[in-house]
Amino acid sequence: MSGVTATTLLLGCLVMGRAEQPCARCHPSEVAAFERSPMGQSVGAPSIFEKGRIVHKRSGSTLTIAPRGPLLEHRLERGGMVAKYPVAYSVGAGVVGYSYMVRLGRYLFQSPVSYYTQTKSWDLTPGYEEEAHLDFTHEISSGCLFCHTGAVNLVRGTANQFNDPPFTAISCDRCHGSTVAHLQNPVPGSIVNPARLAPSRRDSVCEQCHLEGEVRILNPGRDWWDFQAGQATESVFVTYLRAAAGGALRAVSQSELLAESRCARQSGGRLWCGTCHNPHGNTSNRAQAVKQVCLSCHADLFAAGRHPAAADCVSCHMPRLRPTGVAQSAITDHSIPRIARALEPGLASRELRAWREPDAALARRDLGEAYFDLAASTHAVSDGQQAYQILSQLPAQERQDPPVEADLGSLLLAQGNTQLALQMFANAAAQERSNARYAYCLGAALERAGQREAAVKELERSIALDPSQPDAYLELAQCYRKAGREAESRNVLREYLRFMPQNIQLRLPE
Repeated sequence: MSGVTATTLLLGCLVMGRAEQPCARCHPSEVAAFERSPMGQSVGAPSIFEKGRIVHKRSGSTLTIAPRGPLLEHRLERGGMVAKYPVAYSVGAGVVGYSYMVRLGRYLFQSPVSYYTQTKSWDLTPGYEEEAHLDFTHEISSGCLFCHTGAVNLVRGTANQFNDPPFTAISCDRCHGSTVAHLQNPVPGSIVNPARLAPSRRDSVCEQCHLEGEVRILNPGRDWWDFQAGQATESVFVTYLRAAAGGALRAVSQSELLAESRCARQSGGRLWCGTCHNPHGNTSNRAQAVKQVCLSCHADLFAAGRHPAAADCVSCHMPRLRPTGVAQSAITDHSIPRIARALEPGLASRELRAWREPDAALARRDLGEAYFDLAASTHAVSDGQQAYQILSQLPAQERQDPPVEADLGSLLLAQGNTQLALQMFANAAAQERSNARYAYCLGAALERAGQREAAVKELERSIALDPSQPDAYLELAQCYRKAGREAESRNVLREYLRFMPQNIQLRLPE
């Protein structure tokens, strides 16, 4: 268990909780209702202890889920090798299901197996389906936790190392902003009331987590946690969309679909998430509550005989549909179709568009970064070409931005322009000396340029900055192997196994 005992993990689950909630002193019923809501229960200790077994044919792996005393254990077996971890935390409120995190020292990793409550079954976690070497290798960073936690407790200067407890649950300030001024002067106007904000800022409160898009891009110098209720999301990060194939649904697309609905478009901005969703409410019959909202505009439908009597509106006009990329689940169609739509196969648009544009000075930079991130995840040549065309044509001053220079370096390296790529990586690494990714990229480029000793130095620096990333170890091992230094190559891989001793791929015999 890599130095983390079962007792430590259990205590971590128990002490991880909600930051002190001073709001309950004046608003006890609202706080209690919120803490019972899905948003108030979006992260915590594992609550599902059912046994399960999954066979992943692509990698030849078998996943087993079983209780071990007070803990839940996830076990992976392939080629006679076994990796098993006690689950540290669950993520999700159980509306769709739960995913899980395991902990290695200061680091968190996503388990390859998730529980889906709608089918009461275990299945692969999204993102792991096509893995050729299934393992517990999807690392959790600060940004990964943005939508499911209230705050993260990072080791200073890092984005993926966590102190104890690693995070707290979502609390009132996520939607209402800082409570400091309101506690000093508890009057209306001294705290954010989302319903009283301008539409873009009001909607941003919900969109920070309920608008996934294809990709999200941070503005220069920004962090996900810079966003505060009352701001527009695009002042911190920009969400980019791409028309889905055949109207296919993304798993987190509620805001996007609602904006497409005729109801929202004809409401003049009055219809928003809060019209039907009250995180402070105790509604026992959601369908009836939504019906009353519908009748506030369509009261004459039944009386005039233009619509047959119905117990609810949701079952026909907000049907459950299966999203792409998430197994064993269905989501509500927030486009509120007049007639339930069928999802037909089709071609997705290749063009990205911003949900809302950032400042004009950032629009091209952010769009280029969005195409790069898509190319990195999907390996689509056209996305990479678009990224290069946009980023390479930015004014020189705008290109002097570490993420832009590093991404241009990657694109240039793929094109075979090693020398210019080296310059880009060197610039990024010089500006952010503590960034392990930039050191790794510079080391890889140096190796391709035949500068092996310089490459070794940068790759060793990358490992020292962040020992959790396997790519730097594998690149360094390859450097030594090409130089005929087999013993040093094997030692590098053993060094990674000291960090993650249960890694199956590196323990399997060659």
